[in-house]
Amino acid sequence: MAPFSDSGNVGSPRLVTVLNNIATKRLEGILRVELGKFKKELYFRNGLLVGGRSNILKETFGRVLYENGFINQQDYKDSLKEVMEERKKHGLVLQERGLLPLNIKDALKLQLRMRFVYTFSMVEGNFHFREAHVPDNLIVPCSLPVMVLVMEGIKIHLPKSAVSEYVNKRMDLVCARGGSQYDPSQVSLSQEELNLLTIVASNRPLRQSLAGVRMDADDAMRLLFLFIGMGFAVLKDLQRESPEKKAVPLSEEHRKLLEGFRDRLDDMKEKNHYEVLGVAQGADRSAIKKSYFALAKQYHPDHFFDYPAEVREAASEVFTRVTTAYEGLADDGERSKYDEYLKSGEKEIKNNEAENIVNAELQFQKGMILLKANNFKDAYQSLKWAVDLNPTEGEYLSYFGWVIFRLEPDSDAARAKGIEYIQRGLQLNKEQDTGNYFLGRILKVKGEEQKALEAFKTAYAKNPQNIDALREIRAYELSQRSQKGMFKKFFK
Repeated sequence: MAPFSDSGNVGSPRLVTVLNNIATKRLEGILRVELGKFKKELYFRNGLLVGGRSNILKETFGRVLYENGFINQQDYKDSLKEVMEERKKHGLVLQERGLLPLNIKDALKLQLRMRFVYTFSMVEGNFHFREAHVPDNLIVPCSLPVMVLVMEGIKIHLPKSAVSEYVNKRMDLVCARGGSQYDPSQVSLSQEELNLLTIVASNRPLRQSLAGVRMDADDAMRLLFLFIGMGFAVLKDLQRESPEKKAVPLSEEHRKLLEGFRDRLDDMKEKNHYEVLGVAQGADRSAIKKSYFALAKQYHPDHFFDYPAEVREAASEVFTRVTTAYEGLADDGERSKYDEYLKSGEKEIKNNEAENIVNAELQFQKGMILLKANNFKDAYQSLKWAVDLNPTEGEYLSYFGWVIFRLEPDSDAARAKGIEYIQRGLQLNKEQDTGNYFLGRILKVKGEEQKALEAFKTAYAKNPQNIDALREIRAYELSQRSQKGMFKKFFK
């Protein structure tokens, strides 16, 4: 039997379907998730989550403990500094300082859990699961049940806007019971949640079914998202094929070809030009050229002109990577530079990047502490340093834009520059609630109340725990009611 593999968008129930397959079939494999520069891998064995890697800042060991209230901000900043200076692991530094309030195994379990559930916030990203052996060195000393985490991810971290968009587009479809049976050992539903399944999966248009639900509308939509992913419910269009079935499904041949291309791309990501072409580093020009033409013949997108678009695009990506490798080695001058890079530069560059990331986080935490103390001048310097060291971290840019505004709140130039940085930060990391909140505050000062309200609502949708955003929304609604009351009184 061929290894199981599947791909899709994080913001669709397809991810839930794949995770359910992993759990119920007790699969071993790797789930890769990408959203722009943000990438992560989650590892599974025997249907359990057993490890993960990520380049996402909020999923690092120290940040997870700080964000979950196990260490305070100052201790996080000081321990991070020691990590940088002494080249130690963060967990070890916290243990030596007596700052780790739970044992290391529980701390790693917390990090693994957060790394998994945060995946549901990456709704515009894509995932690819491949059944494969997971090396022992990637596994942490703990394991977690998958579907329990799926419930947490959907209920807490899946953005309200993504769920609403998915459900609202399908309100006229008929919702019926699916082929999967509820198994309480996989996912535990309350009686109220089971009642919801009975109400919505009743062979009626979804709009009609949801109208009779007493549960909070957002909670009901999230559960419906889960039910569809688990196969407890299906959506049908009695007049025409449903949106999910409009596209012609890939044949088995095309599906295997697509997964093969994606697996090849995953494999190429960690390889240098020689490894991509499959030649030794000392290979002569003719050997490099021969290998390139063989691979180009295999992956050139022209060979797949009458294949589905997904297959053509995947083949094109592989071909581009192969061509990039060849171009880097075909010219003797370029090859010489690349060889020198492999000898010394690659390791040095990686080390410099790691140092910059850690130093940027140190300056960012320092800047946040100074912001809380209303020391905007020094906060500006620290946050500017953080942005200079790591200019692709959206959160840093948003806070830097905010401190620019706080330094000169009455300056039109400072407001414009602050908004510019915050918007750049939101482009890099769209899931920030703080960035949207900062944007709303500046827009409010500018008198653009409607745009400010939209920003506050976005911040609250991203994070229902953002009380400041909720307070702004309620203040606006109260002012609107007050104005209407005065208007009526004036014309009485």
